[in-house]
Amino acid sequence: MAQASFGQILDTTDAHRYKPLEVSTYDEFDILNLELDSQRIDTTLNDFYDYYTAYKSYFPFLDLGLEGSPVLDLTKTNERELNLQFGNSLVAPYLIDDTINIYNTDNPFTRVNYSQGSNELISIEVTHAQKISERLFFGVDYNRLKNQNFYFSDIQDVDRVRMNNLFNTKFYTAYFSKNRNYEILFSYVWNKFRNVESGGISSDSIFNSLEGRNKLENNEARLTEAFGSYAQNQFKVVQYFRPGQAPEDSTKKHDITRFTNQFYLKSIFGTKRTEFEDYSPDSSYYGLQLSAFKDSFSHRRVSNEVGYMIKLKPLKLNIGIEHSYNSIFNNGDVSQFNNVYLNGGTRLSIKDIDLVGAIRFGVLGYNQGDYNLNASLGTSIKNVKIKGGILSQLVEPNFMEKSFYSNAIVWNNSFDKTSLNQLFGDAAILLNNHSVAISVNAETVKGLIYFASDNTPNQHNDFVSLVNISGKYKFSTNYFGSAVKVTFLNSSNQSVLPRPSYSAQANVYTQFRLFSKKLKLQLGAKSFWFSDFNSPVYNPYTRQWQIGTKSFEMYPPINTYVNARVKSFCFGIEFFHTQMGLMGSTYYSSPSYPIMPRKMRLNIRWDLLN
Repeated sequence: MAQASFGQILDTTDAHRYKPLEVSTYDEFDILNLELDSQRIDTTLNDFYDYYTAYKSYFPFLDLGLEGSPVLDLTKTNERELNLQFGNSLVAPYLIDDTINIYNTDNPFTRVNYSQGSNELISIEVTHAQKISERLFFGVDYNRLKNQNFYFSDIQDVDRVRMNNLFNTKFYTAYFSKNRNYEILFSYVWNKFRNVESGGISSDSIFNSLEGRNKLENNEARLTEAFGSYAQNQFKVVQYFRPGQAPEDSTKKHDITRFTNQFYLKSIFGTKRTEFEDYSPDSSYYGLQLSAFKDSFSHRRVSNEVGYMIKLKPLKLNIGIEHSYNSIFNNGDVSQFNNVYLNGGTRLSIKDIDLVGAIRFGVLGYNQGDYNLNASLGTSIKNVKIKGGILSQLVEPNFMEKSFYSNAIVWNNSFDKTSLNQLFGDAAILLNNHSVAISVNAETVKGLIYFASDNTPNQHNDFVSLVNISGKYKFSTNYFGSAVKVTFLNSSNQSVLPRPSYSAQANVYTQFRLFSKKLKLQLGAKSFWFSDFNSPVYNPYTRQWQIGTKSFEMYPPINTYVNARVKSFCFGIEFFHTQMGLMGSTYYSSPSYPIMPRKMRLNIRWDLLN
């Protein structure tokens, strides 16, 4: 008996044309407001990869010259989260947050990002989400980054160490009952970060005098066997209980907008731990003679919040009470706190006008008497969107600003609370191929805490103001595109809050299609820069940016790239710091930390929708 089968590996006809992905997300805050305001995922070709995560969202900033290194966001406001904060979040831009995102897709969705460069630089990002059944969803985000040493040749066992070594994982799942009267969201976040704390180059003049490969082989580090690490584990469960009968129309039984009120219960258990270790301390660096040591600090938190939300068209109100138990271990010293907070929120929507407000108040514990009040009003008129708001808060300092016990340094401060008042607004207009956006943020802070040049925190008890004005312009056609952002900053006291006056970033590219328009190709260049100012300096063993005394101006790296896309498969090549050696030899990302040398990087993104 003869058998035959026919298969077609690749269909090149027009019968099976590629369709854009239909994938969007919504999060727990949408569910709290009994709405599913989903956001489409970004499938555009331009900047499809995150070469530097911080460049996309945080520039201008200071870092240590390597992806995944500690970051100081120079445009960040002085707003503080009203919680018992540990006070060590310098790698936050590279860590996965605990927001529970639900992917709205009928088919399993997988996104793979892979990047690789010379000197053993590898980044892997994987997102997978799917429906297990009609009412059960799950997903996972995974991120792996390893970054090899580039400059510091006298670090011990340099062939084995990596300057930055980062793992991020987030698992999330959602389930709701037959008529959606009950819903549960669960997430688990695991972050682990470890890096070599070099302390920067020991001689700027030697580094500046060298060229090319000599720069990589003749620069001594201040620290030779020092390491920093950060680890986080957090479980979060949010449950919703909605009174109400099943709808007569069975097609609406899963419609969350049909409910008018709900109770919710949010539970969080988390741990954070940071360490610093130096197996060969340099007495000239620390200012005292030390043998090998390790500092360790950890924070455990158990939190439960119960609340109620009601919808009275066009008004939505929610109120909750939260209890949080915190334990902080500070090099053998243990502190424990029971905290109670009141939370409230409101949203008023009338036609194209949207008013949102929220309040949080510390009743008992570490944050007793603290408050955070914010409100915003937004509207849209044709192609114009306008939004403005206010923020006022009074918040206790972070724990590590008040108490710190290390082998190298110790302090115990009784700082006052920090008060902040802020006005903000933004406007955006879209006209054909052009878009313009302007944002303004003006704030006044009293009781600002900063780290002085002697490594210790200080509190400035007078008022300090910060004004941030930012403008963005984008232009795009079928063959050409550009994006420019300019930021103006003004600090009333550069001694305690140093900021550059100007910063700019630009991206220019051309794009076209080849091979019967199946292949989209893009060629471009981008750069970043901010003006000179007395830059803060990173201190490895306190994990803080302290006030500096030397003027610093960012050297603008020019990055050229070629990107391409075939259906949902994107790939590209980027040359980072293309002009190395052509604009001098003095290139730094922060004082004593050089920008990475010229390097080529391969980037791949593949969206799989089955």
